Amino acid sequence: MTSASIRRRVRNLEGAFALALMQNHPPLSRSEIADVERRARSGETLGRAELDRLEQHSPVIDREIMMVCHGGRLIVKRYPGIDLAEV
Repeated sequence: MTSASIRRRVRNLEGAFALALMQNHPPLSRSEIADVERRARSGETLGRAELDRLEQHSPVIDREIMMVCHGGRLIVKRYPGIDLAEV
């Protein structure tokens, strides 16, 4: 077996274990979404548990705000005047 094949199998197993160990977090409420947006604007860092919760429900859409979390990075986008829930 080649080393590339072994790496691919290990990566797939790690992904499967990570998915199995991931906690089921409830969706964020509107006040929690607003709090994350406020903290992101002010430059505050979010904890690992908060980022995991955001990533599980990513993308999070609340009217004209869209939050995407991937790999520990949070991206907050605002689309003034557009209701993203309808798009």
